Amino acid sequence: MNPYSFKVKSLRGVSIPSTKIDSLGLEGDRRLMLVQPHSNSNIATSSTTYTHRFVTQRQCAILATIRATEPINSIIELSSHIVPNSRVSIDVSENTLRHKYKIRYRAGIWDDVVDVVDVGDEAAAFIISVIKRGDESSYEYFQDLRLVSIIPHVTDRKADERYVPNAALTFSGHLPQVALTDGFPILIAAEESLNELNKRLNAKGKINLPMSRFRPNIVVRGLPHAFDEDTWKAIQIGGPDGPIFHIVKGCPRCKQSATDQLTGERDSEPLETLAEFRVLGKNAEDVYFAQNVVIQPGSESKQINVGDAITVLSSGSPVWNS
Repeated sequence: MNPYSFKVKSLRGVSIPSTKIDSLGLEGDRRLMLVQPHSNSNIATSSTTYTHRFVTQRQCAILATIRATEPINSIIELSSHIVPNSRVSIDVSENTLRHKYKIRYRAGIWDDVVDVVDVGDEAAAFIISVIKRGDESSYEYFQDLRLVSIIPHVTDRKADERYVPNAALTFSGHLPQVALTDGFPILIAAEESLNELNKRLNAKGKINLPMSRFRPNIVVRGLPHAFDEDTWKAIQIGGPDGPIFHIVKGCPRCKQSATDQLTGERDSEPLETLAEFRVLGKNAEDVYFAQNVVIQPGSESKQINVGDAITVLSSGSPVWNS
């Protein structure tokens, strides 16, 4: 088992030796994201209206070249080979996010609207400089990007109730919380499944793709068969005292998985090959790789480490998009 963390949604993540679990997933994972002002920002008066809208590699592939580090003393550093002599530091301590940064927005992320705080001009300017130098044709569309963070104890977002099992509800019956991920706190993928995909790519004369294309939080290995993780319902990591996770649904893949996570270049794979054997669910266009996961109540503050064993507690039929 190997954990990965993505401090900023859609920027490059890092492999980490260990991490704690909190109520939002892996500690610190995807607590920041990029947004743009929305055209209706002047009428943002209701809980369903947003002033800004999230931006990802789907719209701007060059974001893959920006690396966000693990925090040291609550400081995250952003860097990119596109602008090798420039980098920026961001204070993500709770006190700073709640009290120092003053500008707040209502941000739309898929069908949700969340309260976020702008982390400053320096961070935004750095990201825009990467876009301008790495993909000048996109610059005019993204020169108003802002980097924002959730606000501790203020931002409130829940997992989709259609997929959450009763065992994953909080002790008071509430849905699991979600940070700024696409919809669920954690994504888990298996090396054996990637091996099967790469075997099919090789048969067509194409090169292997790395797991980074799928941006999972937890990568497991040692499964008897590819895609065994599709049938998992509950797992425990790290022995009988370790955290428990509930597998809720498969993850449909988009063109972000066709983006090289080092260069930002985009091509047709793996979507083309996945379409040959992983079209699942009701939508004939959706291809699936990896599984979305929520946290068992009581697992917060527990830790997972590289090399931890995975115990499958229960299995069942896979779940895809409704």
